[in-house]
Amino acid sequence: MKFKIILFFISLTSILLVSSFFYNKPLEITNNSKYSKELLVYMSPTCDCCKNWTKQLSDYGFLVKSTLENNMKSIKSKAGITPNLVSCHTAFIGDYVIEGHVPPKDILKLLSKKPNIKGLSVPGMPAGSNVPGMEVRTEKANFNVLAINNNGSTTIWNHYE
Repeated sequence: MKFKIILFFISLTSILLVSSFFYNKPLEITNNSKYSKELLVYMSPTCDCCKNWTKQLSDYGFLVKSTLENNMKSIKSKAGITPNLVSCHTAFIGDYVIEGHVPPKDILKLLSKKPNIKGLSVPGMPAGSNVPGMEVRTEKANFNVLAINNNGSTTIWNHYE
C-alpha cells in the first residue's frame, strides 16, 4: 500500500512539473513548433527593457540572439527605420524588421500571414502592463503596432488599450 501511495505522489509531482513548463505559454507556441524562429536583436548594453522584451520572446518559443550595440542609429538606418518609428531595440526575423516593444503575438501573426511589408514597429517607449518589456506601470498603455510598408509608409497592424 505504501508503494502505491509513493508511486502516486511521484506521478503527481511529475505531472505538475511538466505542466508548469507549459503554464502561461500561448497555445500557438506549445502546439505549433513551426513558430520557433530565430530572432536577431540589436540593443544597447545598458537597456533593461530590451532584456525584458527578449526574455518574453524566448518564453514564446523564439530563439533570441542578442547583439549588444552602442551605435543603434546605424543599425536602424540600415534597416530603413525612420525617426518616426524609432524605439530602443531593433530585431530581424526572416526578411522582417521588428522595431521596439512589439508584442510576441503580433510577430507570430506576421510570420503566419507573411504579408509583403518591411516589418512592424511600436514607436517610442509606451509603458504599461500590456507592453512587453515595459511593464513598469500597472495600468495598460494605449498604443499601436504599426506595419511598415515597403515604401516607408505605415498602417495600423494592431491596437492595444
